[in-house]
Amino acid sequence: MKRLILLFVCFCTAYSLAAERAVFAHRGASGYLPEHSLPAKAMAHAQGADFLEQDVVLTKDDVPIVLHDIHLDSITDVAKRFPERVRGDGRYYSIDFTLEEIRTLNATQRFDPKSGEAVLPKRFPLGSYTYHLHTLEEEIRFIEGMNFSSGRKAGLFTEIKQPTFHRKEGRDIARIVFDVLRRHGYGKKGDQACWVQCFEQTTLRRFREEFGWEGHLMMIFGAGKPGADGSDYDVLSTPAGLRSLAGFLDGVFPNMERVVTWDGTGKARATAFASDAQEAGLWVCSGVVRQDSLPENCPTVDALHTALFETAGVNAVCSDFPDLSVRWVKAHQER
Repeated sequence: MKRLILLFVCFCTAYSLAAERAVFAHRGASGYLPEHSLPAKAMAHAQGADFLEQDVVLTKDDVPIVLHDIHLDSITDVAKRFPERVRGDGRYYSIDFTLEEIRTLNATQRFDPKSGEAVLPKRFPLGSYTYHLHTLEEEIRFIEGMNFSSGRKAGLFTEIKQPTFHRKEGRDIARIVFDVLRRHGYGKKGDQACWVQCFEQTTLRRFREEFGWEGHLMMIFGAGKPGADGSDYDVLSTPAGLRSLAGFLDGVFPNMERVVTWDGTGKARATAFASDAQEAGLWVCSGVVRQDSLPENCPTVDALHTALFETAGVNAVCSDFPDLSVRWVKAHQER
């Protein structure tokens, strides 16, 4: 019994949100390897990321897969293999293909479907490596396997993509993702090993109030117009809005401009967002940290970390380059 209690304490400590600063790997180590590929997740795990992100969409046969978009044509050869399956808008949707069909596609680094050119040309070359898309369940088992074999715990950071779109297609992605996560033991009281995130607060409310999710929930804030469910990010960024979110959420993920900006001299200027959110009892994660695409007037990736963690005072960053973020956190914790 004492050994079980000790293991439980160690497990909780590994994911403790009391830690001053944390690093979330954005689509894995996507600055180095194709986004959401299992090699990208393995690299992020080895680089010390605290949480590994899964963006989740559905297939035609209701299987949740790890894919950043509801479209397939910006990272796979779907247009060549299934040209007849294009919709009227010129796009190829995951929800129009079975898992078996999707497994036949070759995935690569992100590219522009119109030009065929890499979106970020200085990253992993398009023609160097292809991989096959995988399910949410497969990724969970992969991460749990790395946790077991390495002895280092990394948690899940699971985003439910476009639930309003899926509902219009007659699919309940929120319920399906919830069922997968709970089947693997996540979302119970005291669980700190998984964050569920979404741009739509209605979906997060369903997790808490309808499904009985007792784990961590995080609201993502868009930069412009309201979310598909009507979530007004500008209103929710006010102290009153943040307090309303704190009634059912544990954290918020604002776009970087809501947290910090840089003037023409390269000096960082923080908004009140992070302090207002923390005063409401919410944990704050921001980013995305990209050393090859820095915010306007931000001089270096180190300056970016300093601005987010020290000037703005966020609790965590989401990073394409987990090694750089982990290195910064360790260097500043040791001072």
